[in-house]
Amino acid sequence: MQTPAISDIFSHIPAFVWAILALILVMGLLQSRDQWMARRRLMGVPTIWLAYGIWGVVSSFGYSATAVLPWVLGLLASLSVVRRSGWPTGSRFDSARGQFFVPGSWLPLVLMMGIFLAKFAVGMSAAMHPDLLGRPEFMATFSATFGAFGGAFLGRSRNILNRATSSQSGQLETP
Repeated sequence: MQTPAISDIFSHIPAFVWAILALILVMGLLQSRDQWMARRRLMGVPTIWLAYGIWGVVSSFGYSATAVLPWVLGLLASLSVVRRSGWPTGSRFDSARGQFFVPGSWLPLVLMMGIFLAKFAVGMSAAMHPDLLGRPEFMATFSATFGAFGGAFLGRSRNILNRATSSQSGQLETP
């Protein structure tokens, strides 16, 4: 079997994929700047990426334990690492505004691109080697990856929210 040329591969990618990439780039660029966020928006970011990640798992591999369990484990592992890291440092809550200050960072763009590229890789693999989708190790690897990216966003938001709770109750802020 002959491997298709890169131009052939890219010509078969649906237009909505490029639209998603453009949206991710805009969202990531916005995250690179310092900003004030309401609690709802702060929790909306991880909700979107958790949903996109689980959609990536279920749409590619179905509702099997081999697919969903690694997603959950990846999410929990990443959530734990990010919570311990204290990322992002420098966030705070302004009770007068009722908003959270979130320092700019390029890391959210990196994470968003990671999710996009992982989903892209699964889609390309499915198109070129559909048999891979049924392999447990392929399923588990990508499912855990989607979970880990979503967990990183959830951990980030929880760290910011926890700082607000500790500063409101007069406790010292700790990562």
